[in-house]
Amino acid sequence: MFNHKLMLSGMLLAAAAGLATQSARATVYAQDNAGNYSSGWSTGSNGGTGFGAWNINFAYTGPSGAGGGGGQFIGTNAGIASPSTPAFDIYVYPGSGGDTGLNTDVTTATRSFSSALAAGQTFTTDLSLDNGNTSTTVANTNPSTADSNMGFALLDSSGKVLFSMICFGGGEYWASDGTNSGAYFEPDSGNILYNYHLDDTFAFNLLNSAGNYSLTAAGSIGGGSPTTFTGSINMATGGPTQVQYIDNNGGNGSDVQFSSMSIASTPVPEPAMLGLVAIGATALLMTKRSKRISKQA
Repeated sequence: MFNHKLMLSGMLLAAAAGLATQSARATVYAQDNAGNYSSGWSTGSNGGTGFGAWNINFAYTGPSGAGGGGGQFIGTNAGIASPSTPAFDIYVYPGSGGDTGLNTDVTTATRSFSSALAAGQTFTTDLSLDNGNTSTTVANTNPSTADSNMGFALLDSSGKVLFSMICFGGGEYWASDGTNSGAYFEPDSGNILYNYHLDDTFAFNLLNSAGNYSLTAAGSIGGGSPTTFTGSINMATGGPTQVQYIDNNGGNGSDVQFSSMSIASTPVPEPAMLGLVAIGATALLMTKRSKRISKQA
């Protein structure tokens, strides 16, 4: 005989589970990728959704007449498995005076968020570094000079660095804090294994309004296994509202490449949804128990 109670409880369980799953899906607030820039990439360009226009800048502060150069273009990301993937690329090269100190030749690519990164949201980007001043025998394994740094940073509305994921020259390490000191992750110690040329993904998750975050690095880092670090940033000025990609004295022919960026959140299922799942499961168990007792009678 057809059991309407069993059917009803099963439908309730399935519907509740579906609603709970739906409520846990990521909400994408902003996204962009280099494939949106087939006509070129320059200051004022604004592809994708949820981000402000790009501001791309090259600055030279070395001796007069010995200046280097830098800029940007849309190329291909040689660090990923499918190297034909379009990539944003910023670069620098030294002039006749060479790289004479930190901030001598600097190219930055900066863009704003439509609103400050909020608790529960994650900023995700990939990154591939190619340093131009290394020999062919150790290409893409060490930064060229002790005064170079390459990577990306999250800034507040005034341009202050709140968080940075930067490769510093001379030490073969990443640092991931706003002051560029203290939180060092050295490949040689096994904390982060990073091949500068390969493409990796960094996901910065702002956990709460107090500024606690988790950073998940995935790709060639850690031998291919995702690696997660935790820390905190100063939220007194409103939190991250911009991202900036940086090639600071990276050396002749150096490149900072990245293919995409996004801001998203993954809400946990609401208690009401979880309650429906529990009710459905309970109803199903009670129906099965009632059926088993009636058979025994």
